Amino acid sequence: METNKRLDLIFSALADSRRREMLEQLSEGKKSVGELAGLFDLSLGAISKHVSLLENADIIYKTKQGRTVYCHMNFDIWQEVSAYISMQTSFWHNRLNELEDFLVNKKRAKSASNKNRESS
Repeated sequence: METNKRLDLIFSALADSRRREMLEQLSEGKKSVGELAGLFDLSLGAISKHVSLLENADIIYKTKQGRTVYCHMNFDIWQEVSAYISMQTSFWHNRLNELEDFLVNKKRAKSASNKNRESS
Protein backbone atom coordinates (compact mmCIF):
# COMPACT_ATOMS: atom_id res chain seq x y z
CA MET A 1 0.00 0.00 0.00
CA GLU A 2 2.81 2.39 0.91
CA THR A 3 4.50 1.66 -2.42
CA ASN A 4 1.31 2.54 -4.31
CA LYS A 5 1.03 5.89 -2.53
CA ARG A 6 4.68 6.59 -3.24
CA LEU A 7 4.30 5.73 -6.92
CA ASP A 8 1.18 7.90 -7.11
CA LEU A 9 3.20 10.86 -5.80
CA ILE A 10 6.05 10.17 -8.19
CA PHE A 11 3.93 9.80 -11.31
CA SER A 12 1.77 12.75 -10.34
CA ALA A 13 4.88 14.89 -9.99
CA LEU A 14 6.14 13.65 -13.36
CA ALA A 15 2.83 14.46 -15.06
CA ASP A 16 3.75 18.11 -15.59
CA SER A 17 6.11 18.90 -18.49
CA ARG A 18 7.72 21.82 -16.64
CA ARG A 19 8.64 19.57 -13.73
CA ARG A 20 10.12 17.04 -16.14
CA GLU A 21 12.13 19.86 -17.75
CA MET A 22 13.29 20.90 -14.28
CA LEU A 23 14.47 17.35 -13.68
CA GLU A 24 16.42 17.42 -16.94
CA GLN A 25 18.18 20.55 -15.70
CA LEU A 26 18.83 19.01 -12.28
CA SER A 27 20.22 15.85 -13.86
CA GLU A 28 23.17 18.01 -14.96
CA GLY A 29 23.81 19.21 -11.41
CA LYS A 30 22.34 21.14 -8.53
CA LYS A 31 20.52 24.40 -9.22
CA SER A 32 19.28 27.05 -6.86
CA VAL A 33 15.57 27.77 -6.72
CA GLY A 34 16.36 31.19 -8.21
CA GLU A 35 18.28 29.61 -11.10
CA LEU A 36 15.35 27.34 -11.85
CA ALA A 37 12.95 30.28 -11.78
CA GLY A 38 15.16 32.08 -14.30
CA LEU A 39 15.46 29.07 -16.59
CA PHE A 40 11.70 28.66 -16.79
CA ASP A 41 10.66 32.30 -16.63
CA LEU A 42 8.44 31.55 -13.64
CA SER A 43 7.98 33.41 -10.40
CA LEU A 44 9.72 32.15 -7.28
CA GLY A 45 6.29 31.20 -5.92
CA ALA A 46 5.47 29.07 -8.96
CA ILE A 47 8.89 27.39 -8.92
CA SER A 48 8.56 26.77 -5.18
CA LYS A 49 5.27 24.97 -5.77
CA HIS A 50 6.85 22.73 -8.43
CA VAL A 51 9.89 22.11 -6.21
CA SER A 52 7.62 21.17 -3.28
CA LEU A 53 5.75 18.62 -5.40
CA LEU A 54 9.00 17.08 -6.60
CA GLU A 55 10.41 17.07 -3.08
CA ASN A 56 7.26 15.47 -1.60
CA ALA A 57 7.63 12.70 -4.17
CA ASP A 58 11.31 12.26 -3.14
CA ILE A 59 12.39 12.94 -6.71
CA ILE A 60 14.56 15.82 -5.55
CA TYR A 61 15.95 17.04 -2.26
CA LYS A 62 17.03 20.48 -1.12
CA THR A 63 20.10 21.74 0.68
CA LYS A 64 20.84 25.18 2.00
CA GLN A 65 24.13 27.04 1.71
CA GLY A 66 23.90 30.35 3.47
CA ARG A 67 20.70 31.93 2.24
CA THR A 68 20.59 29.97 -1.00
CA VAL A 69 18.43 26.84 -1.35
CA TYR A 70 19.70 24.30 -3.87
CA CYS A 71 17.74 21.52 -5.51
CA HIS A 72 19.39 18.18 -6.25
CA MET A 73 18.17 15.19 -8.21
CA ASN A 74 17.52 12.12 -6.08
CA PHE A 75 18.88 9.49 -8.42
CA ASP A 76 18.00 6.62 -6.04
CA ILE A 77 14.27 7.11 -6.66
CA TRP A 78 14.71 6.06 -10.29
CA GLN A 79 15.56 2.51 -9.18
CA GLU A 80 12.09 2.24 -7.66
CA VAL A 81 10.46 3.69 -10.77
CA SER A 82 12.53 1.39 -12.97
CA ALA A 83 11.53 -1.67 -10.93
CA TYR A 84 7.86 -0.77 -11.29
CA ILE A 85 8.16 -0.20 -15.04
CA SER A 86 10.11 -3.47 -15.45
CA MET A 87 7.40 -5.36 -13.58
CA GLN A 88 4.70 -3.81 -15.78
CA THR A 89 6.72 -4.52 -18.93
CA SER A 90 7.10 -8.16 -17.96
CA PHE A 91 3.41 -8.48 -17.07
CA TRP A 92 2.19 -6.99 -20.35
CA HIS A 93 4.76 -8.89 -22.41
CA ASN A 94 3.44 -12.14 -20.92
CA ARG A 95 -0.19 -11.12 -21.41
CA LEU A 96 0.44 -10.21 -25.06
CA ASN A 97 2.18 -13.56 -25.60
CA GLU A 98 -0.86 -15.31 -24.12
CA LEU A 99 -3.13 -13.34 -26.44
CA GLU A 100 -0.97 -14.20 -29.43
CA ASP A 101 -1.05 -17.91 -28.51
CA PHE A 102 -4.83 -17.76 -28.10
CA LEU A 103 -5.29 -16.13 -31.51
CA VAL A 104 -2.94 -18.58 -33.23
CA ASN A 105 -4.75 -21.54 -31.67
CA LYS A 106 -8.13 -20.09 -32.59
CA LYS A 107 -6.98 -19.59 -36.19
CA ARG A 108 -5.67 -23.19 -36.33
CA ALA A 109 -8.92 -24.53 -34.91
CA LYS A 110 -10.93 -22.54 -37.46
CA SER A 111 -8.69 -23.73 -40.28
CA ALA A 112 -9.01 -27.35 -39.13
CA SER A 113 -12.79 -26.96 -38.86
CA ASN A 114 -12.97 -25.57 -42.40
CA LYS A 115 -10.86 -28.48 -43.72
CA ASN A 116 -13.15 -30.99 -42.01
CA ARG A 117 -16.21 -29.38 -43.64
CA GLU A 118 -14.56 -29.44 -47.06
CA SER A 119 -13.68 -33.13 -46.77
CA SER A 120 -17.21 -34.06 -45.65
